[in-house]
Order: sequence, then structure tokens, then C-alpha cells
Amino acid sequence: MIVVLGSLSLDYVEQNEYGLVYNWITKTIGKRVYHGGTHPIGFWNKFVVFPATVQSIEFSNRRWPLANSPTLQTRTKEGLALHLSISFQYTLDPERLPQLYALTNVAYEALFARIARDQLMEAGAEYEGPQYWLHRHEVGALMNTRVGQALQKTCATLWGLQLLVIDLPDRYEQAITLTQVQQQIIKTRRNEQYAASIRADTDVLKADFDRQILVVQASAQANYTVATKLAQASAVGRKIAAEAEALKYVTAKLHLSPEGAVQYQQLNALGNLPNATFLANLPQARAMVRTG
Repeated sequence: MIVVLGSLSLDYVEQNEYGLVYNWITKTIGKRVYHGGTHPIGFWNKFVVFPATVQSIEFSNRRWPLANSPTLQTRTKEGLALHLSISFQYTLDPERLPQLYALTNVAYEALFARIARDQLMEAGAEYEGPQYWLHRHEVGALMNTRVGQALQKTCATLWGLQLLVIDLPDRYEQAITLTQVQQQIIKTRRNEQYAASIRADTDVLKADFDRQILVVQASAQANYTVATKLAQASAVGRKIAAEAEALKYVTAKLHLSPEGAVQYQQLNALGNLPNATFLANLPQARAMVRTG
């Protein structure tokens, strides 16, 4: 008998669940939250369980269980019909599960869906049609904030929100599409002009660098020519000075007269000619020069 009562006094909670002890005699709920495992709670009690994992609610035209509620239907700020498919995820706050049970029993998901629907439709009506195209992230952020604040008041925490489908009237969407296409074409043309401007600036820079290169090359060539000519002039000057010193030395050693010195220079110049042979100082003859 004791074994039977002991086994009846045990109940368990899955690892992915939270549990509250419910007295089916007094119809009261306990304040302690259990999480995973088998616990002795008395044969007159049982566990009321809640999910400990992330749960999802979706407003769309997909069939259950993929979607919990139909697509949201509202109007934009300027009065256009607007259909929104939205999904959000939440987790339950384990510390406030007794408060949640007292508020909704176990029908909390219907409460969360109703609260989220009100917040989403209210946030959706604050934007005009084009903003759903141009500022979709901003729209989603506002909806995330509104739903998160509302769920926080009902013992849950928003885990994430996705703006799945935005459906505006077909004619309006076509007009928006055409507008976007035109804006894209304008942006493309503007970028093409910008690219052409960059290419023109590049050509100008290249021409300027080419001019600078030519100037540097011309200056270098001029410096080379001047240096070469100066070196050649200096070499010629030193040669003349050396020849003058040599002539002075020869004149002194050979005791040449001015006429003899001139004749010596002439003969020396003739001797420096390539392949030259000559005869000089022959009786009855002048000097003969023959070059090769």
C-alpha cells in the first residue's frame, strides 16, 4: 500500500518543460517552478507544464501548424489596403509562470497572439506605402519594440520577429516598382558620369606626369650636353697647354729660331696625320706629303 501511494505521489517534467504543482482537490496552483526530472508532489497533485524552449507564432496564409493565425489586414497611413505576414518567437519567464497561469490558465498563446496582433496592426498603420519599400528595416524594428514591450507585461520575452511578406495593392506596387526602376536608372547614369569624370581626371594627371617626364628628360639631356662640352673644352685647353709646354721645351733644347719652331710644329702636325709619310729637307725639293 505504501509503495502504491509512493508511486502515485511522483510526477515528472520533461527536460524542455517547466512545471507547476496543481492540487486537483483544492483547485489551487503552487508557486514553485520545477524544471526537468521526477519529483515527489503527493498523489493529490499533478504537474501543469509549460514549454521551456522558444515558441513561434505566425500570421500568414500558410496552413496550421505552420501558421497560427491568418495574415494581418490593416491600412497604411495614407489609407491603402495592407496585408502583412509576420512571424515572431517568444520564451516564457519561468519566475512568473504562476502569475501567467493565474492570468490565462494554459491558454497563454491565444493571449500572446491577440496582443501581438494589436501591436503589429497599430505599428503598421504608422507608415506610408513607400516606406515599406524604402525603410523596411525601420518598420520591422518598430514592430519588434512594440511586441516585445507588450509581451514583457504578460510574463514572456520576445526572442525575434520577422517581417515576412508585405502586400500592397497591385497597381500601387507596380507604380512603386517603376519608380524604383527609374531611380536605379538615374543612379546608374550618375555613376557612369562619375566614372567618366574620374577617367578624365586620370587622363589629365597622366598628361601632366608625361609633361613632367619630358621636362626632366630635356633638362637631363641639356645638363649632359653642357657637361660634355665643358669637359671637351677643358681637355682641348689642357692639350694646347701641354703642347705649348712641349714646344717651349723643344725650342730651348734644340735652340730653334722662331721660324724653326714654326716648321717643327708643321712637321709634327703632318706626322700626326693617319698613315702619313713625307720627305723633307731634300736638296732642290720641297716637302712632299702623302697620306694613305
